[in-house]
Amino acid sequence: AQCTLGPPPPRLAGHAASMQLLGRLLQWLLGTGMAVTGAPNAGAMSQERMLAEIERLKEEVQRMKVQQTVDSPQLASHTVQPQPPLYRAAQPEPARWRGVEQPAAYAPAAAPDVGAVQHELLNIRNSLGQISGRHSLVADAGLPMGQGVGGTLSRGQDQTPQWLGEQQRQPPDGCMGNPLFAALHGALQKLALLEQDPVEASYQIHAAWEQDPSLFDVCPAGLVTALVYLAMAQEQDWKYRLLHRATFFLFSTPGLANKMSAGRWPMSDRLIRTMYHNSEVHDRIPVKLGGQPPDLGWNSRAMDPGIDEAVGLALQHRDSVTVHFRSVLFYHFYHTEKSPCACRTRSWCLPHWVRYVTNHSVDIWLAGRDEGKTLHRMDRSGCFRSLGHGLGTHYFAEPFDIVFVFEINAFMHPQCRILPARRMLLYPTFDLSDSQMQNFEAIGVTVLPDDAILKPPNTRMRHLLEEALTTRQQKAPRPKDRLLVFPADIRPMKGQSDFLQGLLIAGTRSEASIQRLKRLTVVIAGGCDGNQTYCAEVVSLSERVNAEGHVSVVLADQLKDEDLAQLYAAALGVVLHSRVDCNPRSVYEGLVADAPFFVTERARLPPLVQHLGHIGTGEVGRLAEHLADFVDFCEAGGFTGRPQAFAQRHLIEAGIYQNIVRWMEDKYTSGQVMEAVIRSEDAMSGPLGSLGAVLGGMAGIGAGAAGHGGGLGGSANEAIPLGAQSGSFGRV
Repeated sequence: AQCTLGPPPPRLAGHAASMQLLGRLLQWLLGTGMAVTGAPNAGAMSQERMLAEIERLKEEVQRMKVQQTVDSPQLASHTVQPQPPLYRAAQPEPARWRGVEQPAAYAPAAAPDVGAVQHELLNIRNSLGQISGRHSLVADAGLPMGQGVGGTLSRGQDQTPQWLGEQQRQPPDGCMGNPLFAALHGALQKLALLEQDPVEASYQIHAAWEQDPSLFDVCPAGLVTALVYLAMAQEQDWKYRLLHRATFFLFSTPGLANKMSAGRWPMSDRLIRTMYHNSEVHDRIPVKLGGQPPDLGWNSRAMDPGIDEAVGLALQHRDSVTVHFRSVLFYHFYHTEKSPCACRTRSWCLPHWVRYVTNHSVDIWLAGRDEGKTLHRMDRSGCFRSLGHGLGTHYFAEPFDIVFVFEINAFMHPQCRILPARRMLLYPTFDLSDSQMQNFEAIGVTVLPDDAILKPPNTRMRHLLEEALTTRQQKAPRPKDRLLVFPADIRPMKGQSDFLQGLLIAGTRSEASIQRLKRLTVVIAGGCDGNQTYCAEVVSLSERVNAEGHVSVVLADQLKDEDLAQLYAAALGVVLHSRVDCNPRSVYEGLVADAPFFVTERARLPPLVQHLGHIGTGEVGRLAEHLADFVDFCEAGGFTGRPQAFAQRHLIEAGIYQNIVRWMEDKYTSGQVMEAVIRSEDAMSGPLGSLGAVLGGMAGIGAGAAGHGGGLGGSANEAIPLGAQSGSFGRV
């Protein structure tokens, strides 16, 4: 949704002076004033003078706040009354991952959980050294090693104190040339002392990036850092949107993961997952991996007709692949509830085949594709049993050995981002470059490319295809009809609209090509997938094609597997014109039925099958010409028998899935282990943990002074400025 951008709240006059006063007060409260000024000054100042100075500073801060509120009616309105949220027009994501869903436009909701925000601040403050992997919090704050915050160690009485600004180092990525990123880097250097506000600096960067997206190219690591820190004070929808953008940039930008891990920016995918975790596990029930899946009894198993197939395949291929992983979760995989024992989807059967080629010692889970991500667990007989709940209400408290994610969009789900796993594997269904896949690997996610494997139909579908082809060859007067089948649900990604436009006289470069297609029938076998506008467009275009009288288009809606197999057996070929596709399984179903394919290069088929059909550019103007050439070649017998022979020799389920399981085993034993989210106990064990506890408890002081939303004795709610309470991108 496009939104209008309201003016940000005015910068508060005297902000710098208040922060300076607060800094002086914090120095005394932490005992650093006496340590830095040296022993002589400490001896000269009595306890009474110190207490008096603290009280004077408190009164001065309060006086300035009251005075500014009185002098500026606009400021008084901003600090007393909740403001409407600042709606911002979201920048479109780069075309590479345009399919990734974004949250809806923001509407006012409940204020963020103050405790959760302070918990995240505490984790960040106490784990900077863990995030970078090499630098302690003291070093990242700009202090020499061996020196405490107050300079109490290795400092003589006559030695001039070295302030943080004197020790501040330039980040190695050259971001300091831009004042916005320099300000954020400086604020992060001094995060432990609350001298500057990194969320304010992050907001400035985000606002500038929305106006000019090329700002990302100036300092990619700095922008990712800014998005994550800005997310801390937002309500959940905006928080997830910011974390989504940070995740997208971190994974999609080649080399950025290594650059950030080797640099000085305190940011990592581990921290992003921690922030997701803090929100996702709230009020949810933990699920442990121990125990056994629910047993529905012998009658339930006996009534499933697929149980014989499942047991038979398990006995035939048991222990044909040796693995070391003992638990695996398949996330966002297809699963047919009516067939818990045998695979009946027209997608991957990998979860079932992991059991067939190993044994029952491998604990296999599946999170479905429904909104609640219903959880299923395989029992000893090889049948998936629903747990009756999903990741919408529960979360896993223990790590899996492997989590295998289907589709890159699903990988971006908040529920998926917090899944604990030693190894994360991804089948992206998206065209990732080699450099992007290397970037995924650097973060701990191994990608299985779309065109790296063949996709055999499931056992039952293959039987139907072979039976339909044999029956037709025995009974039909000719092996194939002048017929093409387009097997896909009707939705924009599948490209039915573009294909039909290419069959119109007005949409082609040569009317003679349309004449060559005379008496051709195209069956679009697929139901409307929810986009009624697009479905109506497809219906209208099919009527226009039929009215011209050259090509006949039939909208067959969703077909049963038996009927679809008959169409495959009768068709000259299989047509797909998808805008985005990923080695589609319908191509392989056609090969079993001796039907070659007519697809675009966006189908990304493996090189081993590209000789069994036509792969075009997808240009609409030349579609009729290329399609006519394909039909003529098929009718001349150019492909006859070749697709079927290839399927019989190479599309063998057991061999293909055994190779995939061996690949999983190799990546589990040799790949990079993914770090767990940052726990509270991990953060407190980091450098300066005791100081972090103090700062965590004083988070409201710093936030209140920075936004003038509360005094030193303000409540927890006053620690979060009103703009943040309403969920906006207001100044924090």
